[in-house]
Amino acid sequence: MHLWHLAVISISLFTTHTSIAAPQNMSKPQTFTAEFWAQRQAQTAFDVIDNIPGFTLVEKQTKRGLSHATANILINGVAPLSKNASLQTQLRQISTDTIQHIDLYQANHPFSAASQFSQLVNIVTQKNTKKMTLFAKGAVQSDKAMMDEVSLRIAAPWSGWDHQLNINTQNPRYLSTADIVDKNTNGTVILTADETYTEQENNVNVTLSSHLEQQKNRVQLTLNAQKNNSQENTTHDFSALDETRFLTENEQSQLEFGVNWQYRGFTLWQLHGLGFAKKTKDEILAISSFFAPETDFTSAHDSRFAQSKTLTEYAIKVAISQPSHKLAPEYGIAISRNELIANTRPSSSAHNPINIRSTVLETRYEPYIQVSTALNPNWQLVTRLNTEYSKLSTQGEQPFEVTELHIKPFARLNFDANNNISLSATAQQQVKQLDFDSFVSSEESNYDRLLTGNLQLKPMQFDELSLQFSYAASQSSTLNISAFYQWQQNVHEYIPLPNSGTGIGNAGDAEYFGMNTHITFSIDKVLTGGRIELSHIYRHATFNDLITGERPITGLTPHQFEVDFVHETNRLSWGVNYQTRNLYTEFYYDEIYTEQTGPTLNLFMEFNLNKDTHIKLAVTALSDEKTIFQQQWFNVNRAGTLSDSHTLYDVAKPKITLSITHAI
Repeated sequence: MHLWHLAVISISLFTTHTSIAAPQNMSKPQTFTAEFWAQRQAQTAFDVIDNIPGFTLVEKQTKRGLSHATANILINGVAPLSKNASLQTQLRQISTDTIQHIDLYQANHPFSAASQFSQLVNIVTQKNTKKMTLFAKGAVQSDKAMMDEVSLRIAAPWSGWDHQLNINTQNPRYLSTADIVDKNTNGTVILTADETYTEQENNVNVTLSSHLEQQKNRVQLTLNAQKNNSQENTTHDFSALDETRFLTENEQSQLEFGVNWQYRGFTLWQLHGLGFAKKTKDEILAISSFFAPETDFTSAHDSRFAQSKTLTEYAIKVAISQPSHKLAPEYGIAISRNELIANTRPSSSAHNPINIRSTVLETRYEPYIQVSTALNPNWQLVTRLNTEYSKLSTQGEQPFEVTELHIKPFARLNFDANNNISLSATAQQQVKQLDFDSFVSSEESNYDRLLTGNLQLKPMQFDELSLQFSYAASQSSTLNISAFYQWQQNVHEYIPLPNSGTGIGNAGDAEYFGMNTHITFSIDKVLTGGRIELSHIYRHATFNDLITGERPITGLTPHQFEVDFVHETNRLSWGVNYQTRNLYTEFYYDEIYTEQTGPTLNLFMEFNLNKDTHIKLAVTALSDEKTIFQQQWFNVNRAGTLSDSHTLYDVAKPKITLSITHAI
């Protein structure tokens, strides 16, 4: 480990003080313009990116702070600031009418903000665009019609700024039914039931973004407000003539503001500053009701779990860089302060109400230095030395405080022959941010599961080697392969905690391997405008469990395979998507939980009714969406004998959606 640190530090210092004869070499991007997305019936930036051959969207978990971009997509050279909405949601808010062009870099891109990504897309928007777009989507499932989504997008220039307002409301509904079978140790059926499950959401999202482009200044402001309400209702009708109902209500409000400023007025250097503030309030109420059908519902026995959480985040980042220098050096520091205050009332305290208050406070300082060295016209070396100083304190039943210093070196070697072949090799050490939810207790009544918060949790660390290879036989026929291997320390698993509960804790070391393969090839010779896409995701991990010995880590899906057929013409596009069955597994102290999804077939068709109106019809799970949920409980722990099992055979009927986009 220390040799790895020393090697990267030496490389960084050497390249900082060494000059090269050749200037900095960057790959020429592949540029996509309006002709490309018009042929593919694309209406938003997400539609365009989803159709770029050979590009794989990588969206990592949103992190606290501003030290890194969390996805390999930039907008006007900077990472999207909003954390309230997913990247896909933000891309759907950008109409193709406001896009000038999109650049795809297979390697050697010039954007230091996303240096951890080899393959990258930069969306360049148009200036002084006046546009209003209306979007509406309705759906039908199980003979029930619903209005899934309505949105309004307005783009307009004012006082030298380009403004965009997005107002979006979503009311999706999901319905499914299931057969429940409980078995004992001998495999004998001891109980059966029918389940009815509904999920209803009511979300409102308002985003205002403003962009100023001048010769010396580039400024972007983002203001976002969200209010989300969701409700899950599960009814179990048992053959033993009793009934159970689970109702979970979640009300969440979020407000965030971000500013991104770049100053290019100095002779050689550029100044880059970012600021971000966010506040989230989350209210959860879970009610479990148990009663016999012939009794009055008001006499049912209720079990209630209530929790309120308030999360605040403040972050700034300041960096100076010299892009025109042969080494393109960048020096910066990111600072963030995050606080979570949670009040929990467990269901076990129904007759004697108690309130468990938990507070988590984290302060992080992350200075870094990055240099990019062009070894020759085809090879580029990027090195980055990240330092993280953090202080974490928790207040609750078991107060805890820890201060840590981590050195996180990063080095990537890129090869781009400019003849459709690119290769990247990366070595890095990372410290994964802690999930604040792991500090707080939670309940899942419908799974008979209680998890205790761990106020002494430490972050997981890993060393990683990764490789990415891209080959483009033509613009529509590509091959992308990426693989990684991680050596993980302080792995997070469900373990017994010192407070006699079970929750997320540090469980030891693991090794984790993954490979992504994506193939796109044109079938123009058979069908003009046709293409086939193949995608496979493979994951494998080994973890030395103190209870059962070697096993995979929790939350692993070994294989995911997907096939897409798309046929595009100037007015009509249609396609078929097929996904194979998947298996997802979680390991608890005395339980193994699995989700096995069956194969699904999805269809879509879209066309332009006229130059301003676009219509899309989609069918999800044409032959029903089938999932098997299973819980297996063991005596004492997973090393013991099987106690009993609970299996749920879930079926969701096809969902048909019709969406209309109209530009004014």
